[in-house]
Amino acid sequence: MKATITHVLATAAIIAMPTFCVAQTENPRGVYKLTSLIDKEGLTIQAPFDQYKICTDSVTLMFSVQDDHFMLDKNDSQVFNYTGEEPDANNATATRIFDSNAEHFTLKWWSTYQSHLYFPHNDWCTEFYESGKYSVNAKAILDALMSPNDSHPQNPFIGTWRFIGMMDELRDVKKQLNALRKDAQEGMDIGHLIFTHSHAIMYSKSARGGSIEYAGYKGKKKILMSNLQHKNIREQNFIWLSKDCFAMEIHLEGYRTDYQIWERVPDSTPLFNHIASQYVVH
Repeated sequence: MKATITHVLATAAIIAMPTFCVAQTENPRGVYKLTSLIDKEGLTIQAPFDQYKICTDSVTLMFSVQDDHFMLDKNDSQVFNYTGEEPDANNATATRIFDSNAEHFTLKWWSTYQSHLYFPHNDWCTEFYESGKYSVNAKAILDALMSPNDSHPQNPFIGTWRFIGMMDELRDVKKQLNALRKDAQEGMDIGHLIFTHSHAIMYSKSARGGSIEYAGYKGKKKILMSNLQHKNIREQNFIWLSKDCFAMEIHLEGYRTDYQIWERVPDSTPLFNHIASQYVVH
């Protein structure tokens, strides 16, 4: 059974969810959506971005979605713990977190942006976050990233896959898999692809984000894929090299066919945990 975002956050090793309480002095933990902010004119406006803070005991990450693409990055240098609204005695412009519990928190940070549409210059920006709220696209992406990696007996595509290399032909490819794995492990960029029952989510470490598409399965060798507006529908062909490894056909320049080689991630740890761990300072 697919775990929910709340379940994953409660069980993931690097995330500790607090118990619900009425206090407004809790450390925010979990996923919180930006719902409104006070702009540079002093007006409270609805959130102009589909933006989230993912707050853990080890790191705070920012997740944002725009159309079919998303970013997942460390924009905040500190773990979000309750500070109160009063200025820090040692740093007057230090970020503040207050009115905080498992349901919401307020973030106040010093903005040095110049000529930003919403943020002031050399003044405070105040943002309001709430848990349990997601856009449709954000929920689909976070469900995939945060759910335990698992296979499905009726659909061999379901699960998380790791990119290990490109081939211009598949002759003797099985003999080259070990070399591909070694090169991928030593390389700076490790791409991942998650197939769910309805979507394909691509994540790139170097891009610090990725994209989401619809996926409709046609047997075990073809997937109909399209953007979220159901445009640009294409039939994606696959060649299975083993039950845990496939080659995805990539058509280049209208006539040439290359192959992306993908290998199943064997452990059940959610991909989000691996992503978050790279930002944790040990």
